[in-house]
Amino acid sequence: MNFARAITIAAILAFILTSDGSCHKSCRTNASLMKSIQYQLKLVEDNNGKCDCNQSPSTPSSGKVGFQVSNSGYLQNIDDGAIVIYETVTTNLGKGYDNSIGVFTAPVDGLYYFTWTVLTHAGKTFYTQLLLNDTIVARNHASAGGMSSHMPSS
Repeated sequence: MNFARAITIAAILAFILTSDGSCHKSCRTNASLMKSIQYQLKLVEDNNGKCDCNQSPSTPSSGKVGFQVSNSGYLQNIDDGAIVIYETVTTNLGKGYDNSIGVFTAPVDGLYYFTWTVLTHAGKTFYTQLLLNDTIVARNHASAGGMSSHMPSS
């Protein structure tokens, strides 16, 4: 997605989220999603919409760590407690994400920020959680029970 289109999408989302009751209740309550989008757009803006493609992947000694992963298809009938293994690794600076087992191990000490989005089908519910050494540190819950459309959660 190019920078201009990202800004347009953010502007549309800002309008939807701030309109006075003219959108679905779930739109108005998704402020955290909007903040996440705004943060990501700020990162793109700070880099003039560009990345340094000539820079080699960082090693843990450089202190730069980050990863972005995704799945292109639907995940269905996942067992409770299962680890989601992402099929597409877009970025893996510092080599912290192991796509063979779906686990991120911090290669250097520091403060880490994680965000993820899930989407559930109409009438379904999807719970996810982020664990640090087998301790739950964050949860995500998307529920479209009683709805005729999908429901996202970030």
